[in-house]
Amino acid sequence: MEFNKSHRVYDFMGIRKYWIALSLTLALVSTVLLFKPGPKYGIDFLGGTELTVQFDGAIDAGRIRAVLDRMGHDHSEVVPTQRENEFLIRVEKSSPIDAARSNQIRQSVIDRLAGIEHGGTLGDFRLSPGGDHLVVQFNDSTLAGPRVATLLRDAGANVRGDSALQMGATDDHRWQVPLVGIGDEIFRGLVGDGGVGTSGRLSASVWVSPKAGAELRYAALRAVLYSIVFIMIYVAFRFDLRFAPGGILALFHDAVVTLGFFVVTRKEVTISTVAAILTVVGYSMNDTIIVYDRIRENLAKRRNIRMLDVINVSVSEMLSRTILTSLTVVLSVSAFAIIGTGVIRDFAWAMIVGVLAGTYSSIYVAAPLTEWIDSRFFHPGELVPVAAETTATPAPPAA
Repeated sequence: MEFNKSHRVYDFMGIRKYWIALSLTLALVSTVLLFKPGPKYGIDFLGGTELTVQFDGAIDAGRIRAVLDRMGHDHSEVVPTQRENEFLIRVEKSSPIDAARSNQIRQSVIDRLAGIEHGGTLGDFRLSPGGDHLVVQFNDSTLAGPRVATLLRDAGANVRGDSALQMGATDDHRWQVPLVGIGDEIFRGLVGDGGVGTSGRLSASVWVSPKAGAELRYAALRAVLYSIVFIMIYVAFRFDLRFAPGGILALFHDAVVTLGFFVVTRKEVTISTVAAILTVVGYSMNDTIIVYDRIRENLAKRRNIRMLDVINVSVSEMLSRTILTSLTVVLSVSAFAIIGTGVIRDFAWAMIVGVLAGTYSSIYVAAPLTEWIDSRFFHPGELVPVAAETTATPAPPAA
């Protein structure tokens, strides 16, 4: 399919100032949004609970998500595993007790200790880092394990079992009391009344700490930056220094605009989003390399014309290829954006926005910067008359 059958040369660079202004606006707004209000990070980056549940009968993932939403676990992830009727479930919460509830239980324990002979007074009272244990310490107390568990249960804590584990020396009176965790609560909600099945097995329940999520977030950022740096080195060797800055600026532009879209729409940024951005970076660089390659070929064939006109000729020649490639990718992932769920839908939207941004950034971010560098540092002051064959037609709005 050929969109430019007449082989006309459109004056893309003649309207570049409008597109450059749009690109600068989008990039600046997106950069500001990344700091305030900032991205909405998912479980991968903030921490949460991950559990594996296998049901005894066939279960639909959509029904599981509906039950999780009803239980208050919004934006949960439900992914089928390779085993039959087994699902990997991720939720944002890591503790069954929030700060307000913890304070209520603490105050109730203090009130109850006042009525217990030799109960002592409450010293330390805190949640474990994972939120699945309560750590309590009494001053001059004779309370033993079962009585400590009963005390906390009467105070409103959802205690697992009938005893507590003593920590440290005997005279420290410090106890660790296990709680029914988020994983257990979710499993009971899924297989109980109003759930999706009557029986099943909780194969694993893992807590993902916020610290691990922060480390993963920085690792993802480094992955994007490293990929951009190595691509810049590749472009510098493949072409020359005139081309590398434009290509790198286009990559930063595409990544920032895509993240800005996620901030505006309040979609979660997860590992899948980072994978989509890396895919967009690769796609955008491939598109830019193809345009650059045609510019280099035309520079060798048309040595008597300006870089500005060479870019117009090259982009016009690649117009059909650019439109068809981008349209194919967008149409392919649009189905996932419309009917997909959860992570797949967010990945598809990242691809759509990134591909659209990458398509025009190859023309109106990378190419104009390359032309500016060429006219400023490589051929300053050269204004060679344009050859008759490069007489340009104003670029159509769709381009």
